Amino acid sequence: MRRLFLIAIIAITTTTVWAGTRRPATEAPATTASDVFDLPYLMKDLKNGLRVIVVKTDYPDIVSLQIPVQTGSRNEVEEGKSGFAHFFEHMMFRGTEKYPQDVYKAILKNAGADQNAYTSDDLTNYHMTFTKPDLEKMLELEADRFQNLSYTEEEFRTEALAVKGEYLKNFSNPVRQMLERIRDTAYTTHTYKHTTMGFVEDIDAMPDQMAYSKVFFERWYSPEKTAVIVVGDVDPQETFKLVKKYWGNWKSSNYEADIPQEPAAQGPKYDHLHWEQPSQPWIMVGFHGPRFDPSQKDMPAMDILSQIYFSQTSDIYKKLVTQNQMVDQLWAYFPDRKDPGLLIVAARLIDVEDTATVRADILDTIARARSELVDADRLTDIKSNQRYALTNRMDNSSSIGSLLASFVHFERTPETLNQVYYRYDELTPEDLRQYANQYFTDSNMVTVTLANETEIAGINDGPSLQQRVAALTNKAPADIQFVEMRSATAPLVDVSFLFNTGAAYDPPGKKGLAALTAAMISDGGSAKRSIDEINNAMYPIASGFGVQVDKEMIRLHGTMHRDNLAHWYALAGEQLLTPGWRESDFDRIKRRMINSINSDLVGNNDEELG
Repeated sequence: MRRLFLIAIIAITTTTVWAGTRRPATEAPATTASDVFDLPYLMKDLKNGLRVIVVKTDYPDIVSLQIPVQTGSRNEVEEGKSGFAHFFEHMMFRGTEKYPQDVYKAILKNAGADQNAYTSDDLTNYHMTFTKPDLEKMLELEADRFQNLSYTEEEFRTEALAVKGEYLKNFSNPVRQMLERIRDTAYTTHTYKHTTMGFVEDIDAMPDQMAYSKVFFERWYSPEKTAVIVVGDVDPQETFKLVKKYWGNWKSSNYEADIPQEPAAQGPKYDHLHWEQPSQPWIMVGFHGPRFDPSQKDMPAMDILSQIYFSQTSDIYKKLVTQNQMVDQLWAYFPDRKDPGLLIVAARLIDVEDTATVRADILDTIARARSELVDADRLTDIKSNQRYALTNRMDNSSSIGSLLASFVHFERTPETLNQVYYRYDELTPEDLRQYANQYFTDSNMVTVTLANETEIAGINDGPSLQQRVAALTNKAPADIQFVEMRSATAPLVDVSFLFNTGAAYDPPGKKGLAALTAAMISDGGSAKRSIDEINNAMYPIASGFGVQVDKEMIRLHGTMHRDNLAHWYALAGEQLLTPGWRESDFDRIKRRMINSINSDLVGNNDEELG
């Protein structure tokens, strides 16, 4: 096989406030400059274990109340009892003896309060937004329903049937079914095996579980498992007194469940979901991942990897969605979970025949993550983007409260948010590769496909993930020769990249391919910048990135003042190492080359006739 040699020739001259608390019931030292959450807050515990967090903001008159309860589908450990955490999200709106459902709703309506709730694997969160004058009434209302929820058996059965209807509605969604199937396939023991909706057979039996519903509520709706978060235009000390007034008599259950731990994965696993109605095909490739731990870098690393390799700026997205158009949706879902969760990459295909190809591309991308070191500058950019995006998100009291609720349920403190971002800041390219190799393995892998067809041809063909990694890591290093020629007087630097190939190696029927490819590198921009952006950046240094194509040599080159070498190489390096390969540039350059050939032909004919 003919080897390509690249020679880099460089001719150069020879020259020489009031702060957040770190403990309950105390006000602690000021936050540091590196904190992403630097708002002042008060954090105290009531005697019953209820955690109270009050954040004063400058957004006038608006208050957000968030009440995260540390119960989700993870806590549903008893056989036949899945789905109750989500079920109680519904039941909590049924009212109490003091404030029946219709009275409760009327008070909220008159106050103009915006209210809702959600359930996940690890928590159930109740949230509302209202105006400052209604703070005491809202705290009283919520305290009453958390302590005195009341419902009849008829109301219980009615809500159980409503939950069944919600499940059936979700069941008609391919993505919902795939998420249910991939979890059921991946887990053998842990309660993450079922979704927040629960197993369908448990939902069917739920109308007859009135007695157990009381047990579940008393176990999990308890102050030591709950936080009351108030964010907005409030006085922290006075707000704490109000919480104590209405929530202080709530009795603790002190119940602890033994969550079964999942044994080591024995993959790879595969399952196919036959979708009887016409539908676009889907593929999900999941991996058993780490648990959320703010003292460890595992989950931040996996999050960064998902952005680099599977976001809309990733190579695979550009290839499958933009260029080849095999896929019209591609996304990664790497959620934070108390126990080891699933890291999922999903794609919706245009044609079922491309399923095996798309799977191979996903595995090849994973293999890259395990084999290469991420560019340090790109990692820095992603960290910066995350930090500022989070800051931009905290632009109102409701958003701040929602953000805190999503982290407080882990360790019941806002400092979890800062600890996580300290871990992000500590990440290095070597860390990313290490964690990719730790979690992206064949044994951790589970794949689920969905299609109108009963099976997917060739879905398990091709190399394993480990074989793909080996193929990348065992590649021979590039054969590059560096030639340096110094000048003692010239202030200019000439850089040439010489490739031992050219027009003589054009394939049959594709004459001009070498020239077209070289032109796409020199005049097609980079993956990061368009050619117009690169030309504008080159203009102040009076330089560029030219190309010369001969029969057996291609030369890409540029000349610049020695003061501008780093600036020039940053731009030319992008074009050389990560070309743009845009369709619009390809059409433009190809048309220009064709027009040039036609003009030369006309010129030659005129010369002959003359």
